[in-house]
This record gives sequence, C-alpha cells and structure tokens, in this order.
Amino acid sequence: MEKKINSFLQDIKNVVDAEVEKALRHDVTLTDGLYKSAEYSAGGGKRVRAVFTILVGNLFGVAPEKLYKTASAVEMIHAASLIMDDLPYMDDSQLRRGKPANHVVFGQDVALCASIALLSQALVMVQDDESLTIEQRHGAASVLTRAFGFDGLAAGQFVDLKLKTKNVDYSIIEFINAKKTAALFTAAGKAAAMVGGANEEQMKAIKTYSENIGFAFQIIDDLLDASGNKNVVGKDLSHDKMNFVMLVGEEQAYKDAEKHTQKALEALNIFGDKSAELRALSDFLLKRVR
Repeated sequence: MEKKINSFLQDIKNVVDAEVEKALRHDVTLTDGLYKSAEYSAGGGKRVRAVFTILVGNLFGVAPEKLYKTASAVEMIHAASLIMDDLPYMDDSQLRRGKPANHVVFGQDVALCASIALLSQALVMVQDDESLTIEQRHGAASVLTRAFGFDGLAAGQFVDLKLKTKNVDYSIIEFINAKKTAALFTAAGKAAAMVGGANEEQMKAIKTYSENIGFAFQIIDDLLDASGNKNVVGKDLSHDKMNFVMLVGEEQAYKDAEKHTQKALEALNIFGDKSAELRALSDFLLKRVR
C-alpha cells in the first residue's frame, strides 16, 4: 500500500503542478517579476494536501478531475503561507523546499505581493471551476477562505509570533497547530466532502478526521525538525522554536501523533471499507519519521 500511496502522490503532484502552472500563465510584462516569484514557491512540494483533497473526494465517489482545481487551490494557499512564514519579520527562514526562500531570491516586498496574489488566485481557480456547480464553487471557496483568516493560518501565525517561548503550554501549542496546519487540512477535507454531497453526519466525521490528521502531520514535522538534517528536510530547522517536541519530548510527541491518528481513523468508521485509501494515507504520514 505504501508503494501505491507514493505512486498516487507522484501522479497528483504532476496534475497539480500542471494546474498551478496554467493558473499562473500571463502576458503582462510589467508584472512578470510578480508571477515569477509566485511560480517559484507554488511550483514545488510533495502535494500532500492535494492528495488528501482527492482521496476525501474518492470516499464520496467524486471523479478526481472534478477536484483538481480545488486541490491545486489548497496547495497555492499553502505556498502563500510558506512565503509569509519565511519572511525576516516572521520566522526569518532562509531555506524552503530545498532552495533559498522566496524573499531571499526576490526580496521581501515582492515575496509579500506574491503571497497575497497566490491567495487571490487560489480562490479565483475555485470560483471559475466549470466542472463544479455554482453551489459547490461557493461552498469550497468559503471553507478555503476561512482557512487562512481569523479562524486559520493568520491566527495561528499571530499567536506563534507573539508568544514565542513565553508562557507556552500544551493548549497554546494545540491552538497554533490547529490554525496553522490543521485548518487547511480541514478546509480541504470539507471542500471535497461538500462536492461529494456529504450529509451532516459524514461532514462531521470528515472534519474530525481532517483536524486530527492535521495535528498528527504537524507533530511529525516537529519531530523531523528535531532530528533531521535541513538538507534532507529541505527547510531551516526550528530547534529554538517552541513546539510539541520541545514541550513534551520526542517519545511523547510521537505518542501524541499516534493518538491523533487513531482519533482520525475512528472517525472514518462510519464509511466502512470505502475509507481504505484514507486509512493508508494516515499510516503513511505517521511513519515519515520511523
């Protein structure tokens, strides 16, 4: 199954890379530098969130091609958040996805403009997606918008920046991760489930699944930061930044990741055998460090 997941990751990555490239095509010479900056950051990554979107859609029998643009929009929002995270007045990171951070190459001013433009273009992609009904477009765009505002990425980044290591306890780290990481997974899951016509009980299950997978994913990322090599991980490692690993240690952090993964899997029980692909993805993500 791991081989199948890796193959699926590569297939979706190829599709999303093509969608993102298409979304950023332009013929306006004056703004060529802005597009180049956006392309630089939006054109890479493993596309885990896109795969997650497609697999939730599969659960409801949605043809993958109906979710290609939504999945790509999720990745563009993620790329936008990484550009902002790396800025000197944010996390001040020099490396991202194995290459210099966007602001290192294009400057802080252009990087910020590119981040905002990517957020906008992500929503345009969903709103203009003719493979979806008007209701589906509006629903998907709505949940994705909430993922990067006061209920999502911006809130998590704000708390992360302002508290640093002062007075940080487990509940605060949970809040940060819920907003910075889990919120986008949850939005992706809900958008796909919406397109699939999920009922109230099913939507609640997808929300629970997505939130917990998002938590587990971030804890594993923290573990990779703690024990990894930046040339392997592809980004600057946050050894001095408060996170689950610094708070409770590596062993307990991994147990917490297992706990959240188990909660996610339990939420899938109502779907029976149809959830096999999502269960395999959950296991795949948990084992990235072991």
